[in-house]
Amino acid sequence: MVIKMKKVWLFFASTAMLLMGTSCSIDLTRLGGLDQPKTIPFFEPIAINYGGEASLLDVQLQRAYTAAVDTSVYPMETCRGNITIDASVQQNQEDKGSAWAVPLTIIPIWPIMPVDETLKYHMTTHIFCNGSLTFKAEFDESEPVRAFWYGKLRSDLVNKASEAMHQRLLNRLKYELQLKRNTDLNAGLS
Repeated sequence: MVIKMKKVWLFFASTAMLLMGTSCSIDLTRLGGLDQPKTIPFFEPIAINYGGEASLLDVQLQRAYTAAVDTSVYPMETCRGNITIDASVQQNQEDKGSAWAVPLTIIPIWPIMPVDETLKYHMTTHIFCNGSLTFKAEFDESEPVRAFWYGKLRSDLVNKASEAMHQRLLNRLKYELQLKRNTDLNAGLS
């Protein structure tokens, strides 16, 4: 009986160490698969604000936002822009407590804690030409995150949600900056 308990304890300890070793941090500043050519940035360094802290976007992502601008309409000699992104998390259900939290009192590295939340981005864009505001846009994007495990599995879900929102924000910005369009993307949101 004692040998069985030691094997069970060894299994849980090794699993917990493995989960801790494979944990990955959340990174809201990247978009995978980008290989943008080196360019002069049109936008000032782009900051993403989350939890009272600001982080600058990855250089490749900033180049992607620069590539969304039509420089024949907004020439870089006279125009510059700035973008700020505010990130927030909203719980989808009222937190009533969970039975999964009970083992946290006994096992401090308990790897299971379900969440159901929505990651939200609010992006504000300004373009100034010759010192005058010529373009302003605000976009809201959100992505649900439903996770069960802590560690790499949960952070991968959050990172993928962040990447999906950055891709949609890039597409929306590029669309809004096209002057020869027939419809306004935000017209249906009024």
